[in-house]
Amino acid sequence: MIRWIIRTVLRYWGMLVAILTIQIGCAILVSMQPRYYQRIVTLAIGDTKSALLAEGLSVVTLLAAIYLAGTLLQALGGYIGCIFSSNLLKQLQIDFFEKTSQLPLHFFQRQSAGEFFTKFNNDIGQAQRFIANFCPLAVREFVTAVAVTAILFYFCPAILTCAALCIVLLTSLLVVQLNRIMARYAKAQRARWGEINRLFDETVQGIDTLKMFATEKQQSERFQKQTSIFRDLSVRAGSVAAIFSPGIDLVSKFGGLLLIFIAYYMIAQDNMRLEPFLLFFFYAALLQVAVSNLVGSLSNIQTELIGIRNISSFFSEYSEENESNKISASLDKSVPIEIQDLTFSYPGGRILFCDANLHIPANGITLIHGPSGSGKSTLINLLLRFYSPVKGSIRFGGIDISKFTRAELRKKISVVTQYHYIFHESLKSNLLVAKPDASDEEIVHALEQAHLGEFVKRLAGGIYEVMDPRGKGISAGEKQRISIARLLLRNSPVIVLDEPWSNLDEQAREILAEVINNLKPATTILILSHEELPSLTVDRVYNLV
Repeated sequence: MIRWIIRTVLRYWGMLVAILTIQIGCAILVSMQPRYYQRIVTLAIGDTKSALLAEGLSVVTLLAAIYLAGTLLQALGGYIGCIFSSNLLKQLQIDFFEKTSQLPLHFFQRQSAGEFFTKFNNDIGQAQRFIANFCPLAVREFVTAVAVTAILFYFCPAILTCAALCIVLLTSLLVVQLNRIMARYAKAQRARWGEINRLFDETVQGIDTLKMFATEKQQSERFQKQTSIFRDLSVRAGSVAAIFSPGIDLVSKFGGLLLIFIAYYMIAQDNMRLEPFLLFFFYAALLQVAVSNLVGSLSNIQTELIGIRNISSFFSEYSEENESNKISASLDKSVPIEIQDLTFSYPGGRILFCDANLHIPANGITLIHGPSGSGKSTLINLLLRFYSPVKGSIRFGGIDISKFTRAELRKKISVVTQYHYIFHESLKSNLLVAKPDASDEEIVHALEQAHLGEFVKRLAGGIYEVMDPRGKGISAGEKQRISIARLLLRNSPVIVLDEPWSNLDEQAREILAEVINNLKPATTILILSHEELPSLTVDRVYNLV
């Protein structure tokens, strides 16, 4: 966490120095004000009206100048702080997307997308508030408290100043203890809120399943149970604050009465004159305000630190190795794929491959049969280097797969899985995922090859028609053929198809088989399926068990 804060500070050191300098200037100006208040009161209760008019006017003028300078500094600090806060938010969002591209695939399988995004969005807001709001405020109030304490020791009796510091310290310790208690509640509330978000996300994603089995009421009861627990935590946290806060205020008020008693006693004993008496109470009040503001800002730091800790943990997550300086082999033409002595298992799971050997010829079609759970999808993840073999090797054209960068592999291997994600963007943008620089003519040609010409004609906007979120309103077969069109647009030397015949009628299957046969002369094709079409010219067949 500290390293992440240091990196952020170094990134924006110029702007932060400007903000902190302005806050220190504000603190110095605020520390000067009580001295002039005291002088005005002293003049007001003096005997000479001429001194009040002559000197009082100059004191008021200085105070007005201090007010004006403080206001201008605050406005400038607010302007710079706004720019800094916006830049920080933008950078955090950019860093988030850059980090997601570096994380291994299994990281995103730990939690739902809604829960993950909600948590991270909250963490960004908390980190932004900590650096942009808390740090400048804490510096200003700390400098004010130090300056006021020094002035009190210089102008006022030490015993009175020490008594004031003890009272301020006691109330501060009580507030710190309250913050610790509230931090535990905040942590518990955050965990419960994450569970609520997970349930909500699953409900929205699986609403068709819930309606199909008429289990909406059951899901609602689960949701209500979690929200009730969250409510009880909130009530308990509010109760603690409601009891603690008045108690702290009472200690502070009794402390103020004690200071008044000590001051009057010292005046009665001729140990203090009127001028330092007035100065003490002006500065003691300012000290209490400064410490109260500092402690008050600390009351929110617990949740903000939790957010920063979560962000720093996210950015320190294990990434796929940096390959920016790696010299990679190129994959520009159809090559054979050789799998030798491959052994792989997921952590804590059964062994899916044990000394497996496969040869997938170039310019040919290889079909791999196997029931669910036999490792067909895992083989795709291994080919794309989402995971690494426990033992053995995978070679493309005689070159070990580790010699290729992940970017090279994922650009040159086209994969169509049985899960067809359609983005809430235009049909054209959905195909540009495969080839960002493709022209409209290339896109239309790929759609026609995938036998989606009639589908495009039905769309009011043609290839510019915006698809419904997650492909709602599009048949499963059309989704699959959009994925096939992506594959055709990329024109990759290696093509992998996972259960390509699912959700297709007999005519569509024959059309797809024809498309695949036409690709065979220039492509290495691997098909993972438990079905086989007679019209498909397969060169080699393997069976997984």
